[in-house]
Amino acid sequence: MLRKTLATACGLALLSGASACGIDQRESGASVAAAAFSDAVAGGDAAAACAALAPETAASVAASEGEPCEASLDVRALPSGAVDEVQVWGDRAQVRTGADVLFLVELEDGWKVVAAGCEPQGERPYRCEVGG
Repeated sequence: MLRKTLATACGLALLSGASACGIDQRESGASVAAAAFSDAVAGGDAAAACAALAPETAASVAASEGEPCEASLDVRALPSGAVDEVQVWGDRAQVRTGADVLFLVELEDGWKVVAAGCEPQGERPYRCEVGG
């Protein structure tokens, strides 16, 4: 339903001469994916949180404990919250929630989280609890 609504909105925007629809659609996709991950974390649903991770990130989480991702991912240790800001650069995105910074990648099957629980470290790269 969301894709149909976005497609309709994009079609109307094209008729009116707007050119940012592709960007808005991509930001919306990243936002939806980040919200799904954050909701899974808030609900303590490790399986849903793992499903929202990029395959390489999920594999890394699993390898860290020698168990499947669902058993290895400690969702209680991750912050969650509503999406506040989305920035997209090509196939990469940064999403800020009230308590977290998430990094996402756009894959063939949609946006996936590659890093979560990230905190800025000044001039150094972010420090992330998952991925990164």
